[in-house]
Amino acid sequence: MAKKQNAAADVPKKFDDALEELRGLMELLESDDITVDTLTQAIRRAAVLLKHCQSQLHATEGEVKALMDELGVQSNSTPADND
Repeated sequence: MAKKQNAAADVPKKFDDALEELRGLMELLESDDITVDTLTQAIRRAAVLLKHCQSQLHATEGEVKALMDELGVQSNSTPADND
């Protein structure tokens, strides 16, 4: 269980830094000479980073919606409209 907490503690605070690391992991995962051990570690790390990025995006979306409501601005689209 301590491993999960350590992995989460090692997540970059900035969204862009986490996204950059995710992109690097994707390049690694797409390479032909990746070992099984590296593959497993990369997938675990990518899952942690992805969850972190999704969390930050949801938090930002909530803040933006709250600010728009406070300003009386209505959005023309919903997330379902963008799918």
